[in-house]
Amino acid sequence: MSPRASRASRGALTGSAESLASLAERRDALVRARDDLEDIAPSDALAATGEMLERLDARTALSAEHTVIGFFGATGSGKSSLMNTLVGREISPAAVRRPTTRDPHAAVLDPAGADALLDWLEVSDRHEVHDGPLHDALARAAAEADGRAGKAGRAAGAGRTTGDGPAAGMVLLDLPDLDSVQDAHRDIAERMTGMVDVLVWVTDPQKYADRVLHRDFVEPFAGHDAVTLVLLNQIDTVREDERESVRASLEQIVRRDGLEHAPVLAVSAETGAGLADVRSRFAAVAQAREAIAVRRRADLWEAAVGLRTAADPSGLPGRVPSAAERSLEDALGAAARIDPVAEAVGKAYRHRADARSGWPVVRWLRRVRPDPLARLHLGADGSRGAQEAEARSSLPAPDAATSARASGGLRGFADTVSRDGSDPWRAAVRRSARSREDELPDALDQAVVGADLSRRTRGWWWPVLDVLQWLAMAAWVVGLGWLVLNAILGFFQVPAPPMPMIRELWVPFPLPTALIVLGVGTGILLAVLGGALAALVSRLHAARARRLLRVRVRVVAAELVVDPVQSTLEAARRSATDLAAASGDAPPQRV
Repeated sequence: MSPRASRASRGALTGSAESLASLAERRDALVRARDDLEDIAPSDALAATGEMLERLDARTALSAEHTVIGFFGATGSGKSSLMNTLVGREISPAAVRRPTTRDPHAAVLDPAGADALLDWLEVSDRHEVHDGPLHDALARAAAEADGRAGKAGRAAGAGRTTGDGPAAGMVLLDLPDLDSVQDAHRDIAERMTGMVDVLVWVTDPQKYADRVLHRDFVEPFAGHDAVTLVLLNQIDTVREDERESVRASLEQIVRRDGLEHAPVLAVSAETGAGLADVRSRFAAVAQAREAIAVRRRADLWEAAVGLRTAADPSGLPGRVPSAAERSLEDALGAAARIDPVAEAVGKAYRHRADARSGWPVVRWLRRVRPDPLARLHLGADGSRGAQEAEARSSLPAPDAATSARASGGLRGFADTVSRDGSDPWRAAVRRSARSREDELPDALDQAVVGADLSRRTRGWWWPVLDVLQWLAMAAWVVGLGWLVLNAILGFFQVPAPPMPMIRELWVPFPLPTALIVLGVGTGILLAVLGGALAALVSRLHAARARRLLRVRVRVVAAELVVDPVQSTLEAARRSATDLAAASGDAPPQRV
């Protein structure tokens, strides 16, 4: 964790965090965020969060009157000697042979009610401390707190002091070396870093700059500087005029690790230098009874930042962009073959228009050919029969290019929506977009088959042209029949009635011939006019069918693709808000 991350955490470790959310509220927010990230964040980040929540719940249920202070350090740093000197009696064995500490040793001040806490810590080596310099420091801190509370109570008209409640207790743990060659010892120390309330890093002038220890054990707790104390032990082995420079060098390294506010003290277990200040700090922390809450707030912040780092939800939009929806509709519309269906609707209109208003002589040819919509099993009038309610259409199967466009449309839709998201959320959006991909072919086919394409498929002008066509046909049939009759009479040498002549023309013209020319010419002109009208109106019907089918494809896209993705975006929004609440940050603003 970087120093910058430590600066971001500062608000979570001070009293100002209480104004944002209580510890319970922040815990609940983290639980909700973890649930939303269940299938999104890496499993190790989720597992770490789950373990931290278990520790938090377990610690909350145990004694709040005892502050657990853990001593951590490398081999030879003098943790055991330091703790023994602080307490004033031998609690943990110290010897030349290393590592000396194999199991945790506990010094328990005010042991009442501490057994369950020590059982949870799995510390069996327990030493009750009822006297000594640390016990005296704790008693002085309690007396001072009682005196302040008594003055405040008398000023307020009440005589209650802190002495009315349980006495503050303290548990000091001497832990195995963090760099122990024994894996079991190192595992105990690492486990305890997540369980104690106050972290005390103990080092010495020879190893204080060990990069491995700082990288593996100090930097990961950069957000816990409010409950961290760094002790440079064995300062008596350094020349007196160099001690401050050595301490300042360690402080500089610690600040670079991210512990911007953790005190760095130079002490000596051998001479007792600096230990009075350490005892006073321990006693003040225990008496204030705030270390537990501060540590847990730091844990919550660390877990929230860890989840946010593993699967940052902040880059996703609050809603699916309209442009992405339109692109998806285009791709699924191609897969649903709405253009061929719309064209078939237009052709079907022309087919029926020609059959009703075309030249009667060739109308029968139209009736021989099937209706374009009927070929697609959409019904001659553009609607389904009741018995075809669940039938598939006979649209040609999408070719490879069309199928690829549909699949690419899903990918493009997901990539557009999640463009600014982190990799886990981009993957989650893709999964959501394709979660019901297997249902798309049938749903799109049913969207086409179920469309009402029959509305206004008959033109008002059809019967008008139909009547005119039949009148024109009657005219040329009468003229033709007249001429045929005269021919027959002439063949049998029967005198024919006089042939009426139209003399208004530039040459005299027989009336029957005029009827034939008029009837045929009018029929052809009406057929041309009807074809032009049918072509114009068919385009309007095709456009209407295309709009209708696009609306139905939009419904399918919303149900099978957009809604699942929107649910993922809602989960991202919730988790972003909950992570901000859990870490103590202000909730982010959403577009």
